[in-house]
Amino acid sequence: MKIRLLLTSLPLVALTFFACENPEAKNEKLNVLFIAVDDLRPELGCYGVDYVHTPNIDQLASEGRTFFNHFVHAAACGPSRSTLLSGTRTTDWDIFKTIRESGTKPTGIFSLPQLFKENGCRTVGIGKISHQPGGVMDSLQTLHEVPYSWDESYAPVGEWREPWSAFFSYAGGKARTSYYDRPTNRSLPPFEAAPVDDEGYADGHNAAAAIQQLRNLKDSTFFLAVGFYKPHLPFNAPKHYWDLYDPESIPASDYQGMPENVTSDLSLHYGRSSYEPRGTYTWPGDTLGWKITPEREKILKHGYLAAVSYVDAQIGKVLDELTRLGLDENTIVVLWGDHGWHLGDYGIWGKHTNFDIALNSPLIVRQPGMTQPGVAAHGLVETVDIFPTLADLCGIPTPVHLEGKSFKSAIKNPEAPLKEYVVGERDAWGVLGKTVRTRDHRLMVWIDKASGDTLGINLFDNQEKPLPHQNIRESHPHIVSDLEKKLTAIDQEKSDLFSGL
Repeated sequence: MKIRLLLTSLPLVALTFFACENPEAKNEKLNVLFIAVDDLRPELGCYGVDYVHTPNIDQLASEGRTFFNHFVHAAACGPSRSTLLSGTRTTDWDIFKTIRESGTKPTGIFSLPQLFKENGCRTVGIGKISHQPGGVMDSLQTLHEVPYSWDESYAPVGEWREPWSAFFSYAGGKARTSYYDRPTNRSLPPFEAAPVDDEGYADGHNAAAAIQQLRNLKDSTFFLAVGFYKPHLPFNAPKHYWDLYDPESIPASDYQGMPENVTSDLSLHYGRSSYEPRGTYTWPGDTLGWKITPEREKILKHGYLAAVSYVDAQIGKVLDELTRLGLDENTIVVLWGDHGWHLGDYGIWGKHTNFDIALNSPLIVRQPGMTQPGVAAHGLVETVDIFPTLADLCGIPTPVHLEGKSFKSAIKNPEAPLKEYVVGERDAWGVLGKTVRTRDHRLMVWIDKASGDTLGINLFDNQEKPLPHQNIRESHPHIVSDLEKKLTAIDQEKSDLFSGL
């Protein structure tokens, strides 16, 4: 049975209005500012990268807890966000569809914002929090993708007129009509650096809307989620962010070769086809399906980094307003990347793999009055853990269906023990890729969805330099066996959890 069906029958969490209380601060009510960034890999100053310009994210990290080993469940926007919002591991792009289409509110808590809404917080979502920009299913922004959860959910559209066009915004009101509408988008490139101000692209509008919401909400208890679009393709940013970088100083990936002893169409995608930029954008003066040459690699990475710096500036504006209003003293801030992105690593430009490059993303949490701010945590955590952690930090009882575990202990103490392993999945083209990662190793198991047959098994040493690239399965059968048992244990844990609901 699909998880989204189970979500309609979950028992109701006690709604006695704990109202975001902070039990460690004399019952002071805490707000939550949740910042989601699309396709953001941990290529940031606070993660030890010295050539990227991210002063605002780095400042947040210096005041909070940076998690170096945070992993999403699936390296794709929809499944990762569904996992975040539902508190269940899923490869479903739209886990809330059944609830939405039923037209009837379930009797239980089924989403993160709903939990806060039902416990006395005003909930507002701006930009991309669930899969649809604005969290809405229509251009008029009337139908919420995650129903019964937001008091407001929308995307500022500016001169682009509707949410998806704003998401794929180019300067001057130009936009892709949709992600997969290739015939009408053949002339649009995968990057742009127009001489415009920050509101010349849509994320400037998202920041402005978030600032206005903070002003509106300053006398309320709130859960405000702001989803920035960049650095998702196209790598568009105002020219002054491109000018932050010297193209000749931008390093290429440390390892661009094929992983050894693996089947490329399983562990990679279509033999490193990099279909996301090549199949949906056209290089200037070229045709669809253009080749990514070394010179073009430099331009693409330059564009990605410029987009990251552009978003960093927007995040800084929002955090500055939070401080100006005095809300930083009672607001938990979370910065989360929905997954990583290959920038030439293993020869790939895109996401959709089970390697660390795609599954590892930034996670920073700042709690008012936290101990040891600025000290990073290196334990393993998952996106599915964020839901119970925020509830725990705010003193709100959690739904019984959550698959994650609170990492509140690591907010208090960066050395606190966390998980022994984390898991992930990739669902594509009739093949299910299941993966488990410990501190030392990553196992990938590839399964034919129709027959259930195992098509391949890969084992990598996480310490291998410059990136894990040798399948060592044959020489370490005992490790393979141990990690396969961990995958089975997670499946059984999930089955046991939902069998009792």
